[in-house]
Amino acid sequence: NDTNREEDTDSHLPYDTILDVTKDIINLESVMTQLHLGPNGGLVYCMEYIEQHLTHLLSLLTERLSKLDHSCYLLFDLPGQVELYTHNTTVQNILSRITKELDVRLCAVQLIDGNFVNDASNFIGAVLLATTTMLRLELPAVNVLSKIDLVNRSSTFSTQNDGEEGENDECGVIIVVIN
Repeated sequence: NDTNREEDTDSHLPYDTILDVTKDIINLESVMTQLHLGPNGGLVYCMEYIEQHLTHLLSLLTERLSKLDHSCYLLFDLPGQVELYTHNTTVQNILSRITKELDVRLCAVQLIDGNFVNDASNFIGAVLLATTTMLRLELPAVNVLSKIDLVNRSSTFSTQNDGEEGENDECGVIIVVIN
């Protein structure tokens, strides 16, 4: 039964979900099949659909939040495809309306694959992308290195130490704070 399979996907989460856009608004798999789109095109279509039907989504969210008997944090888990944040304003528009209409304060948490710390150019590219996303979304942001336990510690990149040639510091974990 497909319904049971969908319910099982949320069972591993340590919190209750009050709204799943793929069940309540639009489903990426269906869009890709019906419109013959690939994953990126399908995601862009879905996000634009959500933006056009945001009043319905906000009413569902408001209704379900009103049934809770306590304060809560809301977590909006968004896809990681960069096209949604760098080439399109749909996500920015959605988050802006959510902020205004629900009177909430939002903070973006961007996960960056920890394997990017193994190569300086990849790391700098990831940080630049994170900065671009933060600026486009117009939200405070926290960048988190994910999968850090899978980082190959023997291939960390080095930095110059006080301008002295030949002395390098190995970087195991790099924390970048962007103000």
